[in-house]
Amino acid sequence: MLSILLPVYNCHCEALVTELQRQCVECGTEFEILVADDGSSVTSYTEHNLRIERLDGVRYITRKQNVGRSAIRNFLISQAQGEWLLFIDGDLTLDNSHFIRRYLQAKSNVVVGGIRIGGDPNGWKDNLRYRYEKAYEQKNTLQDRQCHATKHFRTTNFLAHKDIMMEHSFDENFVQYGYEDVLFGKSLAMDHIAITHIDNPITLDFFESNSEFLDKTEQSLRTLYTFRNQLKGYSQLLETAEKIKKLHLQKLVNAAYFLVGQRIKKHLQGNNPSIFLFNVYKLMYYIHHEKNTL
Repeated sequence: MLSILLPVYNCHCEALVTELQRQCVECGTEFEILVADDGSSVTSYTEHNLRIERLDGVRYITRKQNVGRSAIRNFLISQAQGEWLLFIDGDLTLDNSHFIRRYLQAKSNVVVGGIRIGGDPNGWKDNLRYRYEKAYEQKNTLQDRQCHATKHFRTTNFLAHKDIMMEHSFDENFVQYGYEDVLFGKSLAMDHIAITHIDNPITLDFFESNSEFLDKTEQSLRTLYTFRNQLKGYSQLLETAEKIKKLHLQKLVNAAYFLVGQRIKKHLQGNNPSIFLFNVYKLMYYIHHEKNTL
């Protein structure tokens, strides 16, 4: 039995769930689709998503309190009846007609399908998240993912045997945004559990505003600092920050943050954000946060 698990928060998921359910029926597999709303703050989303309950095999669970990305996934695991668990973020689009079939044909205990960046390039050309994801997509080919299987693990779209997920739950100390998937991938590697990457993407085609994305990025950098010891070896930014520390350049970078950090941030919130400056800003923000937290 296949359990498809979707955590959702302030998003519509009716189209995604409808297509997942259609493909499962078409394949003739025994299935359930569990959708858990993690305390959405906008009631119109939950009211709209209630429509999925009319679909056979679909269960929609609303949670009053937001518990975070790790805890909501662990909750879904606890509710699942299937032997195989397919995790999909609820704000994505499924335009891959062979999606379920390819996962059913997979021969590994942990399988990552990947993500495709969609959306109208002209409509999103000034969006920082879109530009960042497109740049990341070019460095995240199937061959690259297979060569660095653990470091390319993302919870966006993956299949795993329930026994593995029961033994390797998501760390619920990760309450704020970011990096819970990186640590999960590392925990699999430490237990010598292979991660197989296949070409079975789901589509990201809606992107938050530049200001919202920057807020989430800053939150993720604070998370990275909090769990820096656990994430060591799994973050290029951490490695760069460590080199700067060894060269005794922290004060210089921190001073640069005070001098130009807000100007760079304002640029990134504008209509022509630079990915290079985005990466510079992330490094400066992390070092500034580290220096002011110690």
